[in-house]
Amino acid sequence: MQKYARVSFLYFFLAACIGLLLRWHFVSPMDWLDFPHWLHAHSHLMFLGWVFNFLSLAFIYEHIDVPRQKKFLTLYVIIQFLLAGMTIAFPLQGYGLYSITFSVLHSVTVFVFIIWFFKDGRGHPFDPARWFAKLALIFFLIASVGPFSLGPLMANGLAQTKWYYFSVYYYLHFQYNGVFTFGVLSLFFSFLKINNVTVDVPTVKKFGHLLFFGCFLTYLLSTLWAKPGLVYNGIGLVGAIIQLIALFYFLRLLREIPKSIFVKLSISIKDLLMVAMLSFILKLLLQTASAHPELAQHAYLNRNYIMAYLHLVLLGIITTFLIAWSIEKGWLNPSIQFSVWTFLLGFIGTEWTLLGWIPSFIGLQSSQILLVFSFVMLVGVGGMIVPSLRSTRAQTIS
Repeated sequence: MQKYARVSFLYFFLAACIGLLLRWHFVSPMDWLDFPHWLHAHSHLMFLGWVFNFLSLAFIYEHIDVPRQKKFLTLYVIIQFLLAGMTIAFPLQGYGLYSITFSVLHSVTVFVFIIWFFKDGRGHPFDPARWFAKLALIFFLIASVGPFSLGPLMANGLAQTKWYYFSVYYYLHFQYNGVFTFGVLSLFFSFLKINNVTVDVPTVKKFGHLLFFGCFLTYLLSTLWAKPGLVYNGIGLVGAIIQLIALFYFLRLLREIPKSIFVKLSISIKDLLMVAMLSFILKLLLQTASAHPELAQHAYLNRNYIMAYLHLVLLGIITTFLIAWSIEKGWLNPSIQFSVWTFLLGFIGTEWTLLGWIPSFIGLQSSQILLVFSFVMLVGVGGMIVPSLRSTRAQTIS
């Protein structure tokens, strides 16, 4: 599986390179760079090339018996060709004929993956890890409604209207808070299962159901910038509170885990898991606060706040956990502690800069500081991935 995981790591590195390029563009604009097109490329590589690519492979590794893995891996290879097409098409044309075609084919291929995955899971006893994996895949189906609705909206002259952006934020919300979050939780419960940790099933189900149901209500928090009415604030707040209650059950589960399980983990894994957990708690608290009308409008008017929140979820929660899981599984070289710290430094520095804390302290422009921390993150990502690529190649040669 490690050789397949290299593809996800490469997309992660490529997405980080494009992110650095976009930051550079703010400092020294480049006439040849079409910012929206490259931004679409960056987001699709992070979402589909890095996170979902990795999660789908991890689901195969954890839940599909080896004799039946071949057909799933064949599908995985097909998906890589479609991702390669998107990687070329999005920088050239943004949302155009070729990029949309590759995206649609990617979604259709993933739908087949999901059907196979659910069929393979029939007859198995309840397993928290498999359950959360299925919920994550259900959220992929739900999220896909967003991109598929853009075509009809544009055809009816609704491009760049609030309905267009409702669809975009719909996709983002159910990817971040649905597919990615539930996918990470699936891998977490797989980790507990492999380490022979027995969890309380009723508590797991309460946590999962509350988090799942709350995810639908909290989508309305992504629409508050359009000032739809205080009723939407109230419903979104209810969803956020429901997910805070879910957090209570999750913390109860964590308290029951033997400390000996975490003692044996490397320092890098512990640091990454700590950042992921703190980011998860902070995300739920910020989500609740965003139901306040004035705070919602203030966040909407400050694009950096939105970016800080999105990075908090995608990098602070999702990516840090996936890196920790990869190290624990041996998919990444364990001797990358300095690179892990470098990546975390870049992430934390980026967050503080987006919030305006560092620029106000040292008096430099935020675009310049963000460029520096983006470079630091890229160095960390490269330092984590390159040694693993070399070790895998050495194993192949031997």
